[in-house]
Amino acid sequence: MIDSLRVAQTVPDPPSPWWLKGGAIFIGVLGLSSLVGAASLALSGILIETMMDDIDSEERCAEDPDIEGCEALVVSLKSMSDMRLWDVGAAFSAFLFLLSIPTAFLMWNAEDRRTALTLAWVWVGIHATSQLYIIHSYMKWQDEFYESIPTESIEWVGLFSKVASYGSTLMCELTLAAGLALISYKTRPPTALEVPSAFHLEEE
Repeated sequence: MIDSLRVAQTVPDPPSPWWLKGGAIFIGVLGLSSLVGAASLALSGILIETMMDDIDSEERCAEDPDIEGCEALVVSLKSMSDMRLWDVGAAFSAFLFLLSIPTAFLMWNAEDRRTALTLAWVWVGIHATSQLYIIHSYMKWQDEFYESIPTESIEWVGLFSKVASYGSTLMCELTLAAGLALISYKTRPPTALEVPSAFHLEEE
């Protein structure tokens, strides 16, 4: 039985600060992309709303042989402009950009590891939540859009789109979490404690 611990005579090497610095660079780049995403979502929402307001379903579908189907399709397209995706998604992206500033700063300085990693995990969690919200909102609208198209084969397209969208989003977020977990592990504080091997203990 191991009944003692001993402190090694040599001081262990401190973790490389470039693990945190690399994470700072990565989150900084993603933060800038979040700012671009916020502007894109906000602008897209405004443009789509402007275009949909100019569409008159009766005028567009006056010469269509399937007037009801055409009007349902136009209504479905108009519903896109009413989605909260544009506002909420833009707010999420803007918040991620703001949060990335102190997160990247603390990770680059590499002085307060615990706070830096805490902010980084919060950033990754909010990023995952925002991406899943955007995908879910779009997929929900897509289902309503496909229902307005009287074609059976379109169901397979919708199913494939769901699997690909959710799958790629989950893979991306899990990759981010795995990378941050690696940084957390590689920057853990060194210890000089050694546990004696049980194979080298003499029997009394």
